[in-house]
Amino acid sequence: MDGKRKKKQRHFSILVTGSSGCGKTSLINRLIKDTFNKNHVSTQYMDSMQYVAQVNGERIPVQISDTDADRNYEGYSINYYATMDATIIIYDISNQESLENVTEICKRWQRFSSRKTKPVAILVGNKSDIKREINKEDVEIFAEQKQIPHIETSAKLNENVTEMFMSIIKRLIENDSDGTGDYDDDVDDSDDGDDTVPITSKKNSSCSCVIS
Repeated sequence: MDGKRKKKQRHFSILVTGSSGCGKTSLINRLIKDTFNKNHVSTQYMDSMQYVAQVNGERIPVQISDTDADRNYEGYSINYYATMDATIIIYDISNQESLENVTEICKRWQRFSSRKTKPVAILVGNKSDIKREINKEDVEIFAEQKQIPHIETSAKLNENVTEMFMSIIKRLIENDSDGTGDYDDDVDDSDDGDDTVPITSKKNSSCSCVIS
């Protein structure tokens, strides 16, 4: 092939999970639509939305699936920890109960994602714009013990939302690049240029996010 490798287009799937009312759907809507609805509408079973991240000139489709991790939905959600590429675990910093549920979610994630070579997850404390009930330092210790990164966000104020999602996509790209990769005649990568992915990103204004 004259020294040129042809590779398949990368695409990823991300599960967003956490207690009811912690702001999972709000974070997704802020990322994709740049909107915020203060009225809570509970997710029934699972909703999925499509997102396109543009990273160093590459368009990467991402399916983001929103599910409720409360016990009523456990039977539906546990399989997704194994089948999806990454998991975002959300809690509400103003609700201690939502953090207590995180412990059970992490157990499920660790169990059902164990078949993966490099499981990817992030712990997210949402609603940083309101009075907290949860001590951040305690959560940092918990996240360190579970060996997953932790970040706080506000869907309402659009704080750290894009950065949080793009940090997950960045890790998935890095993991994908570490392997041998699957190649065919779809995409020519003989002159990709700089393959590094900076952490910072532009503010989202539509359903695509560009890192440059």
